[in-house]
Amino acid sequence: MLFLWIFTDGMVNRIHIIFAALFLCISSVAYSQEVWKSSMSSVAAVNMFHESSYISALGGFGNIEPLVFEANIVPYFTISTSRNARWVLELSPKVLLRMYNTESMPVRTPSYMPKVTFFYHVTEREEGRDWFVYLSWMHHSNGQDGSFFNADSCTINTFSGNFATNFLEGGCFISRPNKKRPNIIDYHKISLSYCYLMNSEIKSLYGRTRISYDYNTSINVSKKSDSKSSLIQSIRVGWIAGKFDDAKAFDSERLSFCYTISYKPPFLEDIGIFAQYYYGQDYYNLYFNRTLKVLRFGITAKMSISKYTNYETSMFNKR
Repeated sequence: MLFLWIFTDGMVNRIHIIFAALFLCISSVAYSQEVWKSSMSSVAAVNMFHESSYISALGGFGNIEPLVFEANIVPYFTISTSRNARWVLELSPKVLLRMYNTESMPVRTPSYMPKVTFFYHVTEREEGRDWFVYLSWMHHSNGQDGSFFNADSCTINTFSGNFATNFLEGGCFISRPNKKRPNIIDYHKISLSYCYLMNSEIKSLYGRTRISYDYNTSINVSKKSDSKSSLIQSIRVGWIAGKFDDAKAFDSERLSFCYTISYKPPFLEDIGIFAQYYYGQDYYNLYFNRTLKVLRFGITAKMSISKYTNYETSMFNKR
């Protein structure tokens, strides 16, 4: 991370920045692959809903500013007392960057989004099924301390304005193997989050209560247990409840939708390619006050540091 920041702060050319981000993603995943070689444990199932790291190619198509790239850097650190423990603690120091395609190629006001999650494994694995409940504490800030509004007192200061929020989130998720097609595993997740601490200026603008449903499906493309080729589709639907920027009780501004499809070809060890469409509140700190509509493409990988093996791969090998 320090390597990336040295380049970013100096505002050198875009190629150095992209290679720095690529180095961070690939090196972290390569390390996790070595760690994953140990024996299987049910605790490893928490990997099923790990958010993927990615680097987009430019900004994509939509109402987003011209970008060189958007990088989502999400390493996960899993802590447990034993391989078969039902309780798991997970840490994730997530950072989201946008490098703008303007003079000097700046990276301004990154989103710092660390998270701590407690998991509890409710049911023992039976025919591949797993059911977890979890509770997360999440923070989201931009590292700035300037005035929230510009001089006109109406528009938000996205250049140096202060943005800080804290969330509590709880929910459950389950994995369900497809009986008719054994090379497919379906994942379902339901969550409720509440923002209990935020800037006083954004209390009525941001939206405190959020409900979301996620559906993922992982497909072993070749149907071989030792295959390194996989196709993953995910759908996320979210709703902002309560007071939100003078929106009506049923308003499209409260809705968020994200569809992602990613493919890891057999000739790439850790990296896949993805396409994603997102509609909803902009997730990049002070840009929250707009509805983002964007179609993007890029490369993706999961970054997990744990003594447990990769859940999806092990489930296929088990068969």
